Amino acid sequence: MTDSKYFTTTKKGEIFELKSELNSDKKEKKKEAVKKVIASMTVGKDVSALFPDVVNCMQTDNLELKKLVYLYLMNYAKSQP
Repeated sequence: MTDSKYFTTTKKGEIFELKSELNSDKKEKKKEAVKKVIASMTVGKDVSALFPDVVNCMQTDNLELKKLVYLYLMNYAKSQP
């Protein structure tokens, strides 16, 4: 499975959509949302508005999801100390 789908062009209301996906009860949906956030961050989009929602994803047993959240935190810790 390729991760290039995360780097597609943005659409209107994407932040709101990501916010709702990050607050989903399904772990897989949360993980996909965090991947989209990381991809947006990688191409230079400001996704700092999603900070509280991404941090809430740390409350999981899924190690991959925790690592993705850590990546997000490290990026914003460097750029906005």
